Amino acid sequence: MNIKIMMHIMPWEIDHALLIANKLKQSSFYINSNDKIYVDTVLNLSSKIIDWDVSILKKEYFIDKYNIFINILKSNLIHQSKIYDGDLIYGHLNLQKEAVSKDIDAYIAICPDIHFNEHLLYYLIDAAKQIENEYFLITPQIFRCWDDTWDCLVHDKFKNISCSQCIDVDIHEIEYHTRNFDGPELHKMNQFKFAGWFDLYSKNFYEKLVPVLPEWNGYGPWDFYSMTICNLAKQYGVDVQEYVLTNQVIWFYDVGSIRNFENYGGDGQLKSFYKKQLSLKLDRTEQKANIEKNFNNHIKNWHNYAIENKIISIKN
Repeated sequence: MNIKIMMHIMPWEIDHALLIANKLKQSSFYINSNDKIYVDTVLNLSSKIIDWDVSILKKEYFIDKYNIFINILKSNLIHQSKIYDGDLIYGHLNLQKEAVSKDIDAYIAICPDIHFNEHLLYYLIDAAKQIENEYFLITPQIFRCWDDTWDCLVHDKFKNISCSQCIDVDIHEIEYHTRNFDGPELHKMNQFKFAGWFDLYSKNFYEKLVPVLPEWNGYGPWDFYSMTICNLAKQYGVDVQEYVLTNQVIWFYDVGSIRNFENYGGDGQLKSFYKKQLSLKLDRTEQKANIEKNFNNHIKNWHNYAIENKIISIKN
C-alpha cells in the first residue's frame, strides 16, 4: 500500500514540525515492508502572509531549521520537501492539491502541532486494508475539547473531563493515561466529524468525492466542506463511511504547562516565541473568510460535479 502523508508548516510551527519528524521516524520502523510511506511537506514563507522586511527573524533562520527536519526524514521515508518563497497566498489547501498522485492508495493529513503514538501510523494503515467502502476515512480518538459535538471522537477515559479544561491538561499526562489502553479497534461512526489532525482518507474519498477545489488557496475549511458533502452524498446513497480507531489518542502538543503561561496569546510557547518576532500581513481568519463567502455555492455545485463524475446517477 502506498500512503502519502501531507504536512504544511508555517514558520511558527517549525519546532512542532521537528517533534513530528522524530515521531514519524520512530513510526517508520513499525511499517510493513510491503507498504511505502511518502511524505510531502512545505515550509511556507509566503511574503503575502508575512512581512519579512520588518520581521525580526528572517527566512534563513527557518530554512536552517527546516533542513534539520529534512535530515531526520531522509531515510526510511520517501520525503518530498518544498520551500514556498513566493508572494502569493499559499497554504495547506495548495499542498493538498499538489500532493495528489496516481500511485497513492490513501492520504494522511497531519497538523504539525499534534502529538501521537509511534504505533498509530501502522494501525491506521492496517485498518485501511480491512475496509471495503468505496469512500472512507479513519479518525483516531481525541481528548475532550470545546463542546460536546466532539464527544463522538473522545476516548471514554476522558469523557468526564470538562470541555473547558481542554488546554489545561498536560499532553504528557494524557499520554501516560493512554499507555494501558487495550489494543485498537475499528468502529463505524454514525456521523461525520473530523478536523484533519491525523486522519487517513481513501484515494477515492480524497481525490474523487471531496477534492480540494481548484480555486482554493491558502487556509480554508476543507474539513467542514468535506463533512457537509459526506452528509449530502449519504442522502444520495453514496457508499461513504467514517471510522474511528479507538484506543489511539491524538491531541495538541502545546497544552498544559507548555501553553498556560502569562500572556500566551492563544498559542503555546513553541509558537508564540516566533510569532512575536514576525510581522503578519494576512491571518488565517481572513483566508478562511474568502472561501466561506461562496460556501453555499460550492455545496450546490457539488451536485453537478457528482453527476458528471458518476458519483451519483441522474435517477437519484
